[in-house]
Amino acid sequence: MTTNSKNKKSQESSRAVGLDIALRVVSFITGKEHLHYGYWKGLDVNLENLGKAQEAYTQYLFKYLPRQKTNKKLRILDIGGGSGQIAKYLIDLGHQVTIVIPSCILAERAEKNTKGKAKIHPITFEEYTPKKNIKFDLCLYAESFQYIPVKIALQKAIHLLSEDGEILIADCFRSAQKHTGIFRKPGGGPSLASMESEIKRQQLEIITEEEITKDVAPSIELEQQFYNIIGFSINRLIRSLKTTRPMSLRFLGILYKLLLSKRRRLRLENRLFENTRSKDLFLKYNHYMIFKLKPLQK
Repeated sequence: MTTNSKNKKSQESSRAVGLDIALRVVSFITGKEHLHYGYWKGLDVNLENLGKAQEAYTQYLFKYLPRQKTNKKLRILDIGGGSGQIAKYLIDLGHQVTIVIPSCILAERAEKNTKGKAKIHPITFEEYTPKKNIKFDLCLYAESFQYIPVKIALQKAIHLLSEDGEILIADCFRSAQKHTGIFRKPGGGPSLASMESEIKRQQLEIITEEEITKDVAPSIELEQQFYNIIGFSINRLIRSLKTTRPMSLRFLGILYKLLLSKRRRLRLENRLFENTRSKDLFLKYNHYMIFKLKPLQK
């Protein structure tokens, strides 16, 4: 595993911190370390099935792996590879996997989960440069595409592809539906329109394009239920402190306002105490897409 002292700041970005926390929460709930939506088709939506839905997502994604004319195994670049769960399955299939992930904690977990069989780079994709001009048969973005500017994500992936290489993307893209207000709508990513424009600009051929928004949307409602449980616990603690420790509660309130701006407090309280991250809103503001792309033959 390679390291670079210049990347310490990127490893402590809000994105990296969020991934590290999400890893611990998901691992506690499911016993596994998947950091992506679940594929819920045919499954009841509950916490018990979250792990199964995430496994189903991985298997569904694998249907889009490039088909080899020979028994040659793929050289795969797993961009934003999380804790290495997808890479582990790819390695078990015999493929060679390189992971780029902007978090030292996730990089360590990926090294453990892949039993040291993956090459792991704890840096951002923008900073990644392969040694010896290595080319890849597949550049994989499994819910990591939205964190990189579209132009850079596609342009750099194209540069890293072998002659017959492909790009596989599974992620959220914003719909054309406009939204206002300070509260962020569920989902995320660039607009689907900007993605389609950049695909044309980069002269990429769409081998496959599939929308699975309805099949992943239930993950949002489970996430909202989880936040509401935290919100309930906080409210219950506040009611207790009002009676038993009123001065302590007053101090905590002052500290809370000092640490977070009013805008951030409103967003946090909306996430914890309201029910605004629903499946219907996710469907309204997002397209969850699978794109399989390759450069046009010149």
